Amino acid sequence: MEEFVTSLMVSAASEMGDKTQLLVLAFAAQAPLAVVASGVLGGLLTTNLLAAFIGTGIGMALPLAPIRLAAGVLFLVFAGWTLWGPNESESEGEDECKGHLRSPLAVACAFFMAELGDKTQLCALTLAARYQSFLPVWLGASAGMILAISLAIGVGYFIGSRIPEAALKWLSASVFAVFGIITLITALQGL
Repeated sequence: MEEFVTSLMVSAASEMGDKTQLLVLAFAAQAPLAVVASGVLGGLLTTNLLAAFIGTGIGMALPLAPIRLAAGVLFLVFAGWTLWGPNESESEGEDECKGHLRSPLAVACAFFMAELGDKTQLCALTLAARYQSFLPVWLGASAGMILAISLAIGVGYFIGSRIPEAALKWLSASVFAVFGIITLITALQGL
């Protein structure tokens, strides 16, 4: 259960203010909700499946203590990346969706490509390696992304630009930092 809850929380936090979240908002403005929802669901389940599969394989091949230390450091890096990384609202993701994305497959492919190598996918990979557990990480990471993306669509629809991007970044970075510190403490206690 810990693997699922941690994956859910970390994925939801990492998706806040992320370029794929902005991409989904742009899709929702141009395409039917059913097309957007089914396409995004397919894309995020696929990217998290890939990340959890690779991460679990890495976790089974390496000793657990170094993986936990690396995971803790990565979460702290993600916190910094969230605060001081490139401004994802200026990414090309929104421009990519300006075309006629009217099929779930087109939305899924665009989402998948935008998410490859993104911090959300790297978090799922890291958690799968840390816990050496495929299914709970995959399901938790997917559920977290679904929550974050759903929240973004709802907030974007009802409140619009009233929530500053900086507030979302600080909230996400704080969650990463807390998980990083907890992971490092746990890893050091196991040595």
